[in-house]
Amino acid sequence: MDCAKVSTRIAAFLDGELAPAEVEQFSVHIERCTVCAQIVIQLEAQRFMPLSCREKSAICEKDGFWGEMDSKLCAQLDDMSMPAVVVAVPWYSRSVGLPAPMIVAYAAAMLLAVAWGMQQQERAQSAEVSVDHLGKQLEQERRLVNKPAPFQGVAGSGQYKVVNHTPQSGAF
Repeated sequence: MDCAKVSTRIAAFLDGELAPAEVEQFSVHIERCTVCAQIVIQLEAQRFMPLSCREKSAICEKDGFWGEMDSKLCAQLDDMSMPAVVVAVPWYSRSVGLPAPMIVAYAAAMLLAVAWGMQQQERAQSAEVSVDHLGKQLEQERRLVNKPAPFQGVAGSGQYKVVNHTPQSGAF
């Protein structure tokens, strides 16, 4: 665990809400980091005993208690409010929270994707050329079927010769 993770999990540690594995990691970090250990010690010193029901009702039922509480909370919130200052940082100066090998792997994957896309584009273009060529051939064959050439077997008369086919003999 690092200091940022420990600082977000201190309350859960003090309340006994961490998993056993997290408690072990937390304890190891506290043993090594004096800053985090001091924070834990200070927060443990602030522990207080919860009020009984009688004590709660005695305090909360006083006249004007909730009005005072509301005004104090509003005053504290006003003191805490900070002006909204937006610092614009150029995109090129922002740090990337990724390790270098991951960035290299991502760049390699992008290059492979671009190369594969270019190969697929070339294949699509060659397929389009083939489709156009086959379309032209099909159109020529359709024209031939619709307008057959006259049979020249009968001395150039331009008439068609009737041919009977008998499947049994296999001849015309």
